[in-house]
Amino acid sequence: MISRLPLPFRLLHLLARFHRCRRAVVAVEMALVAPVLIALLLGTLDLGWRVLAAYKLERAVAALADLSARSRDLSADDLADIFAAVVPIAEPFELEEGTVIVSGVRDDTGTRPVIVWQQRSGPEEGDASRIGSEGEVADLDGMLDLEAGESVIVAELVFRFEPLVGFLLRQPQELYFRWLARPRSGTVTELD
Repeated sequence: MISRLPLPFRLLHLLARFHRCRRAVVAVEMALVAPVLIALLLGTLDLGWRVLAAYKLERAVAALADLSARSRDLSADDLADIFAAVVPIAEPFELEEGTVIVSGVRDDTGTRPVIVWQQRSGPEEGDASRIGSEGEVADLDGMLDLEAGESVIVAELVFRFEPLVGFLLRQPQELYFRWLARPRSGTVTELD
């Protein structure tokens, strides 16, 4: 009887039957919702990994500056120990994948903060310090004005962040963190 109806009426009849039929509704709804849920999950994983990286790496560079600022006299061996001490703070992110730099900045005149010493950890051909090199005037971006005779320890970290999933954050990013700490035992001297 339905086959004798004109085509538009047959389509309307099939749509009405489809609307009344409740078999496999859950499967259809899941098929419609699953891509959105998967996209949310993957995006959350990417953003969560990025937030965790920022938190852990910032804590590592802060600890590096703090530990470097505790001693009156630092040697290259002391700094190597400090570099090793902050590696667990950054876990699960490998600090070897980035460049870690500690600089001692001193302003003898009150007008020109100069980088007195600088030590780095990471690849030799890695990133340069963004405040300058040893012996140069430090570029502190107006973050801190030093009085005559004052000094500061600057810790920097440049890290190549790889997204966990690559769904929302598709390409690696370069993360940069800087932390300043005043020496607790006086002023910055030469690195032994």
